Amino acid sequence: MVYEEFQAAVTSALKKELGQDYQMAIQKVPKNNGAILDGLCINKKGETIAPTIYLNSYYEQYKEGWSVEELTKEILAIYQSHSRPLSVDFSQLNNFSTLKNNVVYKLIHTHANQELLKSIPSIPYLDLSIVFYLFLEKNETGQMTALIHNRHLTMWNTTLEELSELAFKNTPLLFPADLKTMIQIIQDIICQKGERESAAPVIEELFGSQPPAPLYVLTNTAGINGACTILYPDILKNFSATLNQDLVIIPSSIHEVLLVPYDSTVSLDDLSNMVNQVNHAEVPMEERLSNHVYFYSRQTDQVLILQDSVSPHLS
Repeated sequence: MVYEEFQAAVTSALKKELGQDYQMAIQKVPKNNGAILDGLCINKKGETIAPTIYLNSYYEQYKEGWSVEELTKEILAIYQSHSRPLSVDFSQLNNFSTLKNNVVYKLIHTHANQELLKSIPSIPYLDLSIVFYLFLEKNETGQMTALIHNRHLTMWNTTLEELSELAFKNTPLLFPADLKTMIQIIQDIICQKGERESAAPVIEELFGSQPPAPLYVLTNTAGINGACTILYPDILKNFSATLNQDLVIIPSSIHEVLLVPYDSTVSLDDLSNMVNQVNHAEVPMEERLSNHVYFYSRQTDQVLILQDSVSPHLS
Protein backbone atom coordinates (compact mmCIF):
# COMPACT_ATOMS: atom_id res chain seq x y z
CA MET A 1 0.00 0.00 0.00
CA VAL A 2 1.52 3.32 -1.07
CA TYR A 3 1.49 6.33 1.25
CA GLU A 4 -1.57 8.03 -0.25
CA GLU A 5 -3.56 4.80 0.01
CA PHE A 6 -2.43 4.42 3.62
CA GLN A 7 -3.63 7.94 4.43
CA ALA A 8 -7.02 7.21 2.87
CA ALA A 9 -7.33 3.87 4.69
CA VAL A 10 -6.56 5.39 8.09
CA THR A 11 -8.91 8.31 7.52
CA SER A 12 -11.71 5.98 6.46
CA ALA A 13 -11.17 3.71 9.49
CA LEU A 14 -11.22 6.67 11.86
CA LYS A 15 -14.43 8.04 10.31
CA LYS A 16 -16.03 4.64 10.87
CA GLU A 17 -14.91 4.58 14.52
CA LEU A 18 -15.82 8.17 15.39
CA GLY A 19 -19.06 8.57 13.46
CA GLN A 20 -20.95 11.38 11.76
CA ASP A 21 -20.11 14.11 14.28
CA TYR A 22 -16.45 14.19 13.26
CA GLN A 23 -14.73 15.64 10.23
CA MET A 24 -11.21 14.80 9.08
CA ALA A 25 -8.75 16.50 6.77
CA ILE A 26 -5.08 15.94 5.94
CA GLN A 27 -2.99 19.09 5.73
CA LYS A 28 0.64 19.74 4.85
CA VAL A 29 2.26 21.24 7.96
CA PRO A 30 5.65 23.03 7.68
CA LYS A 31 8.04 22.14 10.50
CA ASN A 32 11.60 22.88 11.55
CA ASN A 33 14.36 22.73 8.88
CA GLY A 34 11.83 22.96 6.05
CA ALA A 35 10.35 19.53 6.77
CA ILE A 36 6.73 19.09 5.64
CA LEU A 37 4.62 16.62 7.62
CA ASP A 38 1.15 15.29 6.85
CA GLY A 39 -1.13 16.30 9.70
CA LEU A 40 -4.48 14.58 10.15
CA CYS A 41 -6.85 17.13 11.71
CA ILE A 42 -9.78 15.59 13.58
CA ASN A 43 -12.53 18.09 14.27
CA LYS A 44 -15.69 17.43 16.26
CA LYS A 45 -18.67 19.46 15.10
CA GLY A 46 -19.16 22.53 17.26
CA GLU A 47 -15.55 22.66 18.47
CA THR A 48 -13.03 25.25 17.33
CA ILE A 49 -9.86 23.31 18.21
CA ALA A 50 -8.83 20.34 16.08
CA PRO A 51 -5.91 18.20 17.31
CA THR A 52 -3.38 17.35 14.59
CA ILE A 53 -1.78 13.90 14.42
CA TYR A 54 1.14 13.42 12.04
CA LEU A 55 0.84 10.32 9.86
CA ASN A 56 4.39 10.08 8.51
CA SER A 57 5.77 8.01 11.38
CA TYR A 58 2.71 5.75 11.36
CA TYR A 59 3.36 4.88 7.73
CA GLU A 60 6.86 3.79 8.72
CA GLN A 61 5.29 1.51 11.35
CA TYR A 62 2.91 0.17 8.69
CA LYS A 63 5.86 -0.71 6.47
CA GLU A 64 7.42 -2.53 9.42
CA GLY A 65 4.39 -4.80 9.70
CA TRP A 66 1.75 -2.99 11.75
CA SER A 67 -1.78 -3.30 10.41
CA VAL A 68 -4.02 -0.36 9.57
CA GLU A 69 -6.40 -1.56 12.31
CA GLU A 70 -3.64 -1.51 14.96
CA LEU A 71 -2.46 1.93 13.91
CA THR A 72 -6.00 3.29 13.81
CA LYS A 73 -6.51 2.18 17.42
CA GLU A 74 -3.27 3.90 18.43
CA ILE A 75 -4.19 7.13 16.63
CA LEU A 76 -7.67 7.04 18.15
CA ALA A 77 -6.20 6.63 21.65
CA ILE A 78 -3.87 9.59 21.10
CA TYR A 79 -6.73 11.73 19.79
CA GLN A 80 -8.95 10.89 22.76
CA SER A 81 -6.17 11.72 25.20
CA HIS A 82 -5.72 15.13 23.52
CA SER A 83 -9.39 15.98 23.03
CA ARG A 84 -10.18 17.03 26.59
CA PRO A 85 -11.28 20.69 27.07
CA LEU A 86 -8.33 23.08 27.11
CA SER A 87 -7.73 25.50 29.96
CA VAL A 88 -6.22 28.03 27.56
CA ASP A 89 -8.33 31.16 27.09
CA PHE A 90 -7.60 31.98 23.45
CA SER A 91 -9.27 35.37 23.77
CA GLN A 92 -6.29 36.42 25.90
CA LEU A 93 -3.77 35.84 23.11
CA ASN A 94 -4.25 39.41 21.94
CA ASN A 95 -3.39 40.75 25.40
CA PHE A 96 0.39 40.72 25.74
CA SER A 97 0.30 41.73 29.42
CA THR A 98 -1.21 38.32 30.25
CA LEU A 99 1.35 36.45 28.13
CA LYS A 100 4.65 37.86 29.34
CA ASN A 101 5.35 34.95 31.68
CA ASN A 102 4.74 32.50 28.82
CA VAL A 103 7.40 33.83 26.40
CA VAL A 104 10.25 31.31 25.99
CA TYR A 105 12.95 30.51 23.44
CA LYS A 106 14.46 27.59 21.56
CA LEU A 107 17.28 27.00 19.07
CA ILE A 108 16.95 26.17 15.38
CA HIS A 109 19.45 25.96 12.52
CA THR A 110 19.77 29.24 10.64
CA HIS A 111 20.53 28.10 7.09
CA ALA A 112 17.94 25.31 7.13
CA ASN A 113 15.22 27.76 8.20
CA GLN A 114 15.94 30.78 6.02
CA GLU A 115 12.35 31.17 4.81
CA LEU A 116 10.84 30.76 8.27
CA LEU A 117 13.27 33.28 9.77
CA LYS A 118 11.98 35.97 7.41
CA SER A 119 8.66 35.94 9.26
CA ILE A 120 9.69 35.45 12.89
CA PRO A 121 11.80 37.49 15.35
CA SER A 122 15.18 35.89 16.00
CA ILE A 123 18.69 36.42 17.35
CA PRO A 124 21.72 34.89 15.57
CA TYR A 125 23.86 32.48 17.63
CA LEU A 126 26.78 30.73 15.92
CA ASP A 127 25.20 28.80 12.99
CA LEU A 128 21.90 28.77 14.89
CA SER A 129 19.08 31.19 15.65
CA ILE A 130 17.30 31.88 18.93
CA VAL A 131 13.56 32.03 18.22
CA PHE A 132 10.61 32.64 20.50
CA TYR A 133 7.32 30.95 21.26
CA LEU A 134 4.50 30.95 23.78
CA PHE A 135 4.28 28.06 26.23
CA LEU A 136 0.52 27.78 26.75
CA GLU A 137 -0.27 24.49 28.43
CA LYS A 138 1.24 21.19 29.51
CA ASN A 139 -0.44 17.90 30.37
CA GLU A 140 0.44 14.21 30.51
CA THR A 141 0.34 13.90 26.72
CA GLY A 142 2.48 16.88 25.78
CA GLN A 143 2.42 20.64 25.63
CA MET A 144 0.68 23.35 23.63
CA THR A 145 2.88 26.09 22.17
CA ALA A 146 2.60 28.85 19.59
CA LEU A 147 5.53 30.22 17.57
CA ILE A 148 5.82 34.01 17.77
CA HIS A 149 5.81 35.80 14.39
CA ASN A 150 6.75 39.34 13.42
CA ARG A 151 3.08 40.27 13.18
CA HIS A 152 2.69 39.47 16.88
CA LEU A 153 5.25 42.14 17.79
CA THR A 154 3.10 44.72 16.02
CA MET A 155 -0.13 43.38 17.52
CA TRP A 156 1.35 43.37 21.03
CA ASN A 157 3.18 46.68 20.59
CA THR A 158 6.43 45.11 21.78
CA THR A 159 9.99 44.74 20.51
CA LEU A 160 12.55 42.01 19.94
CA GLU A 161 14.51 43.38 22.90
CA GLU A 162 11.57 43.00 25.29
CA LEU A 163 10.76 39.56 23.88
CA SER A 164 14.35 38.46 24.41
CA GLU A 165 14.48 39.81 27.95
CA LEU A 166 11.30 37.97 28.88
CA ALA A 167 12.35 34.71 27.24
CA PHE A 168 15.79 34.65 28.85
CA LYS A 169 14.15 35.12 32.24
CA ASN A 170 11.25 32.67 31.74
CA THR A 171 12.84 29.72 29.93
CA PRO A 172 15.19 28.49 32.70
CA LEU A 173 12.33 28.89 35.22
CA LEU A 174 9.71 27.04 33.18
CA PHE A 175 12.13 24.46 31.77
CA PRO A 176 14.99 23.88 34.25
CA ALA A 177 18.14 22.26 32.92
CA ASP A 178 18.59 18.50 33.35
CA LEU A 179 22.15 17.15 33.15
CA LYS A 180 22.85 13.43 33.46
CA THR A 181 25.43 10.90 32.37
CA MET A 182 24.49 8.56 29.54
CA ILE A 183 24.57 5.65 32.00
CA GLN A 184 22.08 7.49 34.26
CA ILE A 185 19.79 7.95 31.27
CA ILE A 186 19.88 4.22 30.50
CA GLN A 187 19.27 3.37 34.16
CA ASP A 188 16.28 5.72 34.25
CA ILE A 189 14.78 4.13 31.16
CA ILE A 190 15.18 0.64 32.59
CA CYS A 191 13.77 1.68 35.98
CA GLN A 192 10.73 3.25 34.32
CA LYS A 193 10.00 -0.18 32.86
CA GLY A 194 10.12 -1.68 36.34
CA GLU A 195 13.34 -3.60 35.69
CA ARG A 196 15.55 -2.10 38.39
CA GLU A 197 17.52 -5.28 39.00
CA SER A 198 18.37 -5.68 35.32
CA ALA A 199 20.02 -2.26 34.87
CA ALA A 200 23.57 -3.43 35.66
CA PRO A 201 23.69 -6.37 33.20
CA VAL A 202 22.16 -4.26 30.43
CA ILE A 203 24.77 -1.55 30.91
CA GLU A 204 27.57 -4.12 30.97
CA GLU A 205 26.24 -5.67 27.79
CA LEU A 206 26.19 -2.25 26.09
CA PHE A 207 29.57 -1.02 27.28
CA GLY A 208 31.46 -4.11 28.46
CA SER A 209 33.34 -4.36 31.72
CA GLN A 210 35.31 -1.22 31.00
CA PRO A 211 33.47 2.00 31.98
CA PRO A 212 32.66 4.11 28.92
CA ALA A 213 34.24 7.50 28.29
CA PRO A 214 32.38 10.25 30.14
CA LEU A 215 29.36 11.33 28.11
CA TYR A 216 26.72 13.67 29.50
CA VAL A 217 23.25 14.56 28.22
CA LEU A 218 22.10 18.16 28.68
CA THR A 219 18.43 18.94 28.11
CA ASN A 220 15.54 20.39 30.13
CA THR A 221 13.15 18.66 32.50
CA ALA A 222 10.50 18.47 29.76
CA GLY A 223 12.88 16.86 27.25
CA ILE A 224 11.48 19.17 24.55
CA ASN A 225 13.53 21.91 22.82
CA GLY A 226 16.18 21.26 25.45
CA ALA A 227 19.24 22.06 23.30
CA CYS A 228 18.74 25.72 24.21
CA THR A 229 19.90 24.94 27.76
CA ILE A 230 23.45 25.67 26.55
CA LEU A 231 22.36 29.32 26.73
CA TYR A 232 21.27 29.15 30.38
CA PRO A 233 23.37 31.38 32.63
CA ASP A 234 26.53 29.62 33.85
CA ILE A 235 25.29 26.10 32.99
CA LEU A 236 28.37 25.30 30.87
CA LYS A 237 30.68 27.43 33.00
CA ASN A 238 29.79 25.66 36.24
CA PHE A 239 29.85 22.16 34.74
CA SER A 240 33.19 22.80 33.08
CA ALA A 241 34.59 24.09 36.38
CA THR A 242 33.32 20.98 38.18
CA LEU A 243 35.18 18.74 35.72
CA ASN A 244 38.14 21.13 35.44
CA GLN A 245 38.02 20.57 31.66
CA ASP A 246 36.79 22.33 28.53
CA LEU A 247 33.76 20.79 26.83
CA VAL A 248 32.94 19.46 23.40
CA ILE A 249 29.25 20.00 22.63
CA ILE A 250 27.57 17.54 20.26
CA PRO A 251 24.19 18.74 18.91
CA SER A 252 22.18 15.55 19.28
CA SER A 253 18.90 17.24 18.26
CA ILE A 254 16.82 20.35 18.99
CA HIS A 255 15.85 18.56 22.20
CA GLU A 256 19.27 17.86 23.73
CA VAL A 257 23.03 18.12 23.38
CA LEU A 258 25.79 15.74 24.44
CA LEU A 259 28.73 17.04 26.45
CA VAL A 260 32.16 15.40 26.27
CA PRO A 261 35.01 16.58 28.55
CA TYR A 262 37.81 17.66 26.21
CA ASP A 263 41.34 16.28 26.34
CA SER A 264 43.98 15.40 23.78
CA THR A 265 42.55 11.90 23.27
CA VAL A 266 39.27 13.27 21.88
CA SER A 267 39.21 13.10 18.08
CA LEU A 268 37.32 16.16 16.92
CA ASP A 269 37.22 14.98 13.31
CA ASP A 270 35.67 11.67 14.39
CA LEU A 271 33.04 13.52 16.42
CA SER A 272 32.19 15.76 13.46
CA ASN A 273 31.83 12.76 11.18
CA MET A 274 29.66 11.02 13.77
CA VAL A 275 27.31 14.01 14.04
CA ASN A 276 26.84 14.10 10.27
CA GLN A 277 26.20 10.37 10.04
CA VAL A 278 23.78 10.24 12.98
CA ASN A 279 21.86 13.30 11.77
CA HIS A 280 21.23 11.80 8.37
CA ALA A 281 20.60 8.23 9.50
CA GLU A 282 18.84 8.53 12.86
CA VAL A 283 17.47 12.02 13.56
CA PRO A 284 14.23 13.09 11.85
CA MET A 285 14.76 16.14 9.66
CA GLU A 286 12.45 18.30 11.77
CA GLU A 287 14.50 17.53 14.92
CA ARG A 288 18.01 18.17 13.57
CA LEU A 289 19.90 21.06 15.11
CA SER A 290 23.28 21.27 13.39
CA ASN A 291 25.98 19.22 11.69
CA HIS A 292 28.68 21.18 13.51
CA VAL A 293 30.40 20.24 16.74
CA TYR A 294 30.92 23.04 19.27
CA PHE A 295 33.60 23.76 21.83
CA TYR A 296 33.18 25.50 25.19
CA SER A 297 36.31 27.24 26.46
CA ARG A 298 36.69 27.79 30.20
CA GLN A 299 39.25 30.50 29.56
CA THR A 300 36.96 32.70 27.48
CA ASP A 301 33.56 31.39 28.72
CA GLN A 302 32.48 31.12 25.08
CA VAL A 303 31.03 28.52 22.75
CA LEU A 304 32.75 28.22 19.36
CA ILE A 305 32.06 26.23 16.22
CA LEU A 306 34.73 23.61 15.74
CA GLN A 307 35.99 23.70 12.18
CA ASP A 308 37.44 20.52 10.71
CA SER A 309 40.95 19.74 11.95
CA VAL A 310 41.23 22.99 13.93
CA SER A 311 42.51 22.73 17.49
CA PRO A 312 40.28 24.61 19.94
CA HIS A 313 43.36 26.00 21.61
CA LEU A 314 44.24 27.82 18.37
CA SER A 315 40.79 29.43 18.04
